[in-house]
Amino acid sequence: MRLFLLGMVLVAVSMSGCKKEESPPAAGALRVSLSYATFQPSCLTLKVEDREDPSRTESTPVTVAAGVRSDTRTVAVLGREGWSRNLRLTATAHERSCAGPVVAEQSVEAQVPEVGVADARLDLRAEDLDNDEYVSATGPRPGTDCDDSRADVHPGATELCDGIDNNCVNGEADAPGTQEFWPDLDGDGYGDRDAVAVRFCVQPGNTASRGGDCNDSNAAFHPGQEESRCDGLDEDCDGVTDDDAFAVGASCATDLGCAGVTKCQSVSASVCVSTEQPVTWYLDEDGDGSAGTESALRCASPAPGASTTRSDCDEGTRFVSSTGTEVCDRLDNDCDGTRDNGVAGCDTATWSVDTDVGAADAEWNAVAPYGDTTGWLAGEAGRVLHVDGSTFTLVTSCPGNWRAAWAASNGRVFLGSAAGKLATVAAGALDSCAEVSGPGSSSINGMVGFEQDTTVRVFAVDSQGRIIRWVYVEGATSQAAPELVTQVPANLRAIHGLTPETLLVVGAEDVGGTSVPAAWRSPSSGSTWPKESLGVASATGFLRAVRVLTPTLAYVAGDGGLLLERSGTTWAAKPALTVAGTGVVDLRALLAVGRTGIYAVASGPNDIHFFDGAAWSSVTVPPHRLNALEGTRPDRLWGAGSSGTLVRWRP
Repeated sequence: MRLFLLGMVLVAVSMSGCKKEESPPAAGALRVSLSYATFQPSCLTLKVEDREDPSRTESTPVTVAAGVRSDTRTVAVLGREGWSRNLRLTATAHERSCAGPVVAEQSVEAQVPEVGVADARLDLRAEDLDNDEYVSATGPRPGTDCDDSRADVHPGATELCDGIDNNCVNGEADAPGTQEFWPDLDGDGYGDRDAVAVRFCVQPGNTASRGGDCNDSNAAFHPGQEESRCDGLDEDCDGVTDDDAFAVGASCATDLGCAGVTKCQSVSASVCVSTEQPVTWYLDEDGDGSAGTESALRCASPAPGASTTRSDCDEGTRFVSSTGTEVCDRLDNDCDGTRDNGVAGCDTATWSVDTDVGAADAEWNAVAPYGDTTGWLAGEAGRVLHVDGSTFTLVTSCPGNWRAAWAASNGRVFLGSAAGKLATVAAGALDSCAEVSGPGSSSINGMVGFEQDTTVRVFAVDSQGRIIRWVYVEGATSQAAPELVTQVPANLRAIHGLTPETLLVVGAEDVGGTSVPAAWRSPSSGSTWPKESLGVASATGFLRAVRVLTPTLAYVAGDGGLLLERSGTTWAAKPALTVAGTGVVDLRALLAVGRTGIYAVASGPNDIHFFDGAAWSSVTVPPHRLNALEGTRPDRLWGAGSSGTLVRWRP
């Protein structure tokens, strides 16, 4: 006879106390005993499955007594229509809730009798020894308690930095106050940047508190250092090889100004490598907008105004360039290879000569033009004279023997005397000569000035090697006294420059009782004036004149016909002045208007001599000896000397 499950009625009867046993149902039934021990299942279920048709299954929760860790629950299983009598019974216990992990499970096979009651038994075992409602994470059906001996250690507990995994998750990594650590296998203090950082309360061994190490097998590689080798490796782990001091891959310029890229030259050095080819550049040293001084090969311009095309044949004067217009001044103004060509009347242009200017016995030591027809003469016996064309006016208020003069653009002249005094006279106030004492009493032999607004800075030199500065402010109620700039061991005769920073002073120093030519230049920094190396060790006597044409071009002249050119930082001797029938003569005064235009007067015949860059020639013969030469431009020249002689060239 076939049995049927009658509604799958489940009746749980506690067997923990003495109960009156009920009569079995009319149809057959199973009495299932569910036992559990050493834990309390928070979710206990019984599953009944028809073994002959596994699609037939039913589950039901089994109530457990709260706080009871070992118990037996009884469930009655009755027959149900359509089911076979052959069943599989499965008891399942979950930790804390039905969603928790299965911590115990057992299955048995049983048969529902046709009549009466048959018994079936299921026995579940798990461990919650610390009674914290979390089952030990051991055995075939582990729970979640990682330490079943401590009730304060289980999932959900507060994690602490106490050396214990309180909540059974990631050790102490989730405790407040933890720090990230990275594996550090090479012990360089930086962890592997590709590893996942782990949080710990206390730093474990072989770890580092900072990451970023791009090669954790070599302690020479880590952040926080500079590249020490140029080898294509990234020692500082910044993602760039051979940077820092080597700067490999960076744009650069070679010593010749060629654009390139920095590459390793050796393991200890890098170098800028360029494919550009350098070219010759020409510099505009005289400021006329045309370049003519050849510079070294370069890719980039070596200075403002430089050009790869030469357009100036004389970089010593702004009056000569390939775009210039030819005028009568003994210069090749248009750089066509010929001087004064096509200028009408230039061949017959002569010097005007005046004698007995000031007095028949006037000895003029200095001349200072400041305009085309205006200027000053200064000389012995207190003679100072203003020149305005053919009008000569003596200044009677400047007693002294005057050896040097320089005129500002407004016509004010500054004077230096043989007794170390300085004076000044305005062109519009010839009866008022203001005289002051200098820092010494030796003869002031040379003078030059620089104007800025109403302030003039006058520099002078004397026979005791003093370099003197007098700052004069036009219109001021009082003037500062002249001051000593420095003193060199020499008898100084002349001074010139374009600015205070380009000054040259010349004279002679005593070497074993012999006067030897010497020159000093203003310092680029500090207060010490460097001495120039003139390259004429065998020369003797004085340098008596100096002319600075550009910051890199200057001329000095002196005894024995000596003419020296400074180009850049190198001095070179030019052909000495030799006069027919006399031989080599001393040069007393010098006026350089360009590389190809140099005028000089000598101790021999009275000629004004001209040097065109290659050879000397005579351009005029004054009636008396000249002591001074000056000019405001190449075609506005003045000379002065003995017997009140004044010569001027204005073609």
